[in-house]
Amino acid sequence: MLSLVLSPMKLASLVVMLMGTFVSISSEGLVGVWLGLELNLYGFLVVMNPDGHHNPEPCVKYFVVQSTGSILMLSGFLFLMEECVESGLIMSSLGVLLKSGMFPLHSWVPSIIKNSSWLASGLMLTWQKISPLVFLSMIMPSKVLWSVIVLMASIGAVGGLNQNSVRVMSAYSSFVHTSWMLLGLMCSTVVFVGYFAVYSLSVGLFFYGCSLSDKASMVGQFSSAASGMGLLMLMGMPPFLGFLAKVLIFLISSSPLIMVCIMGSVISLKFYMDFFYSMMMKSLVDKNKTEMSLMWAFVVVINFVGVVLVLALLS
Repeated sequence: MLSLVLSPMKLASLVVMLMGTFVSISSEGLVGVWLGLELNLYGFLVVMNPDGHHNPEPCVKYFVVQSTGSILMLSGFLFLMEECVESGLIMSSLGVLLKSGMFPLHSWVPSIIKNSSWLASGLMLTWQKISPLVFLSMIMPSKVLWSVIVLMASIGAVGGLNQNSVRVMSAYSSFVHTSWMLLGLMCSTVVFVGYFAVYSLSVGLFFYGCSLSDKASMVGQFSSAASGMGLLMLMGMPPFLGFLAKVLIFLISSSPLIMVCIMGSVISLKFYMDFFYSMMMKSLVDKNKTEMSLMWAFVVVINFVGVVLVLALLS
């Protein structure tokens, strides 16, 4: 990541990527939205393979997927300009669903995430979702958006079971969190921004800790406090911020879809706990009894505080 900052070419590509997102979400015209997404794509492709030494396969796959999504979006925009509203909305929605990796065009996400670098994977699961999610909430009818939320929560929860790869697990986890973010976006932009910030921080901490140990399977050592903290936040365990973000959406949402999102999060706890348990057990093998006692004491305290917090919120 340091080399990304020091190289002018890589820094310029990162700036283009960020600028593309801001252009897309701030544009009032369809052409501006499309232009922002294209700028974001070209900048991110350099970030995916900054030195040309990484596996080019995910870059090629990502470029093909995003280009296809851009063609669908542009075709939809042309239909809208010709006042073919229904056809234009369908084409545009399919393009955005493909670019963001949401149902039914989500199958490319796990394979590309699995073979990408930690930085590219983290950005793909976080920053690259902003523009498509915002635009999707503006053009897609509410009933169709509800179906997307239900299916994303279900696919993310079930698909993440029995996954051995950290990146693949995180990809399916992102589906569940995307359902929460879409539901929050339907209720309030401020709530969406808050949940997205917490989710991005969680993914950033988790991936940063994993990159330090360079482990991509469930036998990785629990060598970094950052990865453990990020994982607990992704799990939504009280009293961490991930839990509070979900509680906020639960309190402001009157839609029955919140129950589907909760069920998705509950099911996803299974593969979160499996990974957390394997990391902790691996780390405890090399620790002395004092460190083991401290670790278990920390877990007990966190759970106790979480129970108190939940009871306080329900009272």
